Amino acid sequence: MRVNAIKGPGEKLPDGIYENLPFRNQFVLGPAYVESLPSWQRLKVSGPLCLTAHPALNTLQATRGDTSITLLGYIIDPDNPDHGDEDILNRMILHLSGCDGFFEQTYKFGGRWVLIVNDGKNVRLFNDAAGLRQVFYTDMSQTGVLWCASQPRIIAGLCGLEMDPDAVDFIDSYEFRKKLEYRFPAYSSPYREIAHLLPNHYLDLKTGTRHRHWPNGPLKDMSPDDAIEEAASMLTSLLTGISRRFDLAISLTAGLDSRIVLAASRSLRDRISFMTVRQIDKPDDHPDVAVASELLSRLALKHDVVRSSLIMEPEFLRVFSNNVPVAHAIYAPDAHAILHYSKQTMAAVTGSVSEIGRCSFRSKLSKSDRALISARDLASLQGMGESRFADDHFTAWLDQLGDIYNYHILDLFEWEQGHGSWLAMCQLEFDIAWREIFTPFNCRHLLMTLLAVNDKYRKPPYELHEKLIRRLWPELLSVPVNPHSLKRNKLYALKSFARNRLRRYVPDSVKRYLRA
Repeated sequence: MRVNAIKGPGEKLPDGIYENLPFRNQFVLGPAYVESLPSWQRLKVSGPLCLTAHPALNTLQATRGDTSITLLGYIIDPDNPDHGDEDILNRMILHLSGCDGFFEQTYKFGGRWVLIVNDGKNVRLFNDAAGLRQVFYTDMSQTGVLWCASQPRIIAGLCGLEMDPDAVDFIDSYEFRKKLEYRFPAYSSPYREIAHLLPNHYLDLKTGTRHRHWPNGPLKDMSPDDAIEEAASMLTSLLTGISRRFDLAISLTAGLDSRIVLAASRSLRDRISFMTVRQIDKPDDHPDVAVASELLSRLALKHDVVRSSLIMEPEFLRVFSNNVPVAHAIYAPDAHAILHYSKQTMAAVTGSVSEIGRCSFRSKLSKSDRALISARDLASLQGMGESRFADDHFTAWLDQLGDIYNYHILDLFEWEQGHGSWLAMCQLEFDIAWREIFTPFNCRHLLMTLLAVNDKYRKPPYELHEKLIRRLWPELLSVPVNPHSLKRNKLYALKSFARNRLRRYVPDSVKRYLRA
């Protein structure tokens, strides 16, 4: 077995690396440059809008006449994996006739990005499919001025804002404290005057108002076989594209999602690293480590096991806790260990976001009809108890949904809350450790392809996803996925079968209480 176990901090970090850790990969957009960040990049965006960006964050602008497109981050075009960001922006601006038709051009894109689009009349900001290059912004009705940033702490400092007392109570609640991977509800932040731009929305930079731009039409049905071919092609191309930008490290566990990503990397396997983080609360033989090691051993590929530790440099802890408000303490040992492993020279490849296509919240809530789902139900799904703060913000999310056509409300909730809120902040926290983070499933066209398949193929035992692995790299199924969870999945499948049979004999008046 070719395992390279990396213990503790590892080798000494390169000189000067700590100088670039504060607010790494973050940005601030507003009416002026941020003078307290003199070493950061500066770029005029449109009119009075000034961009101040961390030196490590890729920024690029294409202009044509009185129009412009500004990119923060990076874009991968699966149709043209050889194209760089400049090629993509220059092509897009040639077809920029208005913001309203512009969103559809980005549906096929992967990556982690924010686009600021000035079509000569409107200036709009929006981000990648799952909002992983996240954006927070001020409520102009309360502040009188529009500031945007990667996270709200910098904005609060610029505007002299204090934390919302209701948010403080929420943070101090037992439900928040007991959940190590805590998150904020919907559009909220710890500051009353600052909101979170969730995925599927754009921000009008002239008015400071938020608008939903997707879903913009019904989802068409797709057969599993057609979806598998489409998804296999997109995943392979997205990984090919990112491999031409960065040195990659695929984060592998015992789970399904990272197995799919590994399968899509088949043609690139000789020039990719494969790693697993052994977290501080897990034994050395935890399934995520043991299964990944066994699988890679069968493939004759080296496995880097990065062992997190409670022993960390004080300077690292200070920067980590200051880079975002209410940073996740549980992630600090992992980020520290990864920093010593990657030294910010590698891009992580993760299997996250795939959960959007796996009906993740359907099995946790018996209600299916949108009209029956309340803010309290959504708070319960997120483990937020009976928090008034959560209720208020989930009520706002429900009230502003609009027409979601035939998309399931819980799939959309998983998309915008589970990933646009929690995962986006997680990735920002881990920006301290990696050169970049790439999530192949963070592509709207790919997610729409998965969601177009009948639910029964996307629930346990996840027939669609297993067939996708078999299509890409069948040898990967020689080692079971999550073997410690197989019994649980089989029990779920048995319950689903019995429930579907029972529905035939249940009166319509009580069907709404059955699980979806």
